[in-house]
Amino acid sequence: MERPPAASLTKNVHSRREQVRTWEASETNKASSKMRSQHKVKFQFEIAFLAACSSSDFDEITRLLQEDKVEINTSNIDGLTALHQACIDNKLELVRFLCEHGADLHARDKEGWTPLHATALGGHTEIAKYLIKRGASLTSANSDGDLPVDVAEQSEMRNLLRTGLPDVEEAAARNAEAAAMLADAIEWRRAGRYRDLRDPVANAGPLHVAAAKGYQQALAELLLCPGVPLEAVDNDGWTALHAAAHWGQAEACRMLVANGPTWTR
Repeated sequence: MERPPAASLTKNVHSRREQVRTWEASETNKASSKMRSQHKVKFQFEIAFLAACSSSDFDEITRLLQEDKVEINTSNIDGLTALHQACIDNKLELVRFLCEHGADLHARDKEGWTPLHATALGGHTEIAKYLIKRGASLTSANSDGDLPVDVAEQSEMRNLLRTGLPDVEEAAARNAEAAAMLADAIEWRRAGRYRDLRDPVANAGPLHVAAAKGYQQALAELLLCPGVPLEAVDNDGWTALHAAAHWGQAEACRMLVANGPTWTR
C-alpha cells in the first residue's frame, strides 16, 4: 500500500498564510459575522504557532501558549502537530519543550503516524529514546498497520524499538484496529443501529476505513447494520467504494457493490 510522504510544515504554514490572505480579500469575509471573525483570528494564531515552532522561536511559542492563543496540539492540513514536525526535523530541544508543555505523544496525522513513527523513519535515536522514556507507545499502528519499528530504516533504530516488544504483543498491535472495528460492528448490528463515527481530520467513517483497509469481517458486519450510509462521503467527496477502489481492495469493492452503492458518483 502506498504512503503519501509527510508534507513540510513550512510549506503548509505558507499555504495557510495564502489562504488567510485570500479570505481577507473575499466578499464573504467582509460580510462575516462576529463569530466568523473570531474563528479567523484563531486560525491566524495557529499559523503563528506552527511557524514559531518551525523556526524554534521559543519566546513566541511560550507567549502564544501562556496567553491561551493556541492549543499545543494544533495541527496543519496533514494532521501534523508541532511535535510531529520537531521529530521529523530532529530538534530534540524543541521536542523536550513541547512535551514538557503537554504535547500529545500519541497524536496522529492523516496517515495515523505518531511522533514516534516520524522519529523512527528519520532515524533520530536520541529523540526516540526521549519519547519512549516519556511513555510513547511502541505498539501504536498507523493507518497501514505499521508500528514505529516497521518504518525504521536504520538498524540502530530498529534494535531500540524492538527492545521490550514481545512478538505476541507486536502481532496483536498490528491487528488491533481491525479487531476493535469488528467488535464495534458486531455490537452495532446487535443493537440495531450503525454509528457513523467520523475521523476529525479526514471525516472518514467506519465504512470508509473498513473498505480502504480491506477489513472484510468488519465490513461484512457493518453492511448488516440498519441505516449504514453507503453513499456517505469524506472530506474529499469519496464514498467507501471510492476508498476501496483507490486502495485496490477488490473484495471490499464487490461487497459494497452487492449492497447498492452506485458506480457513477
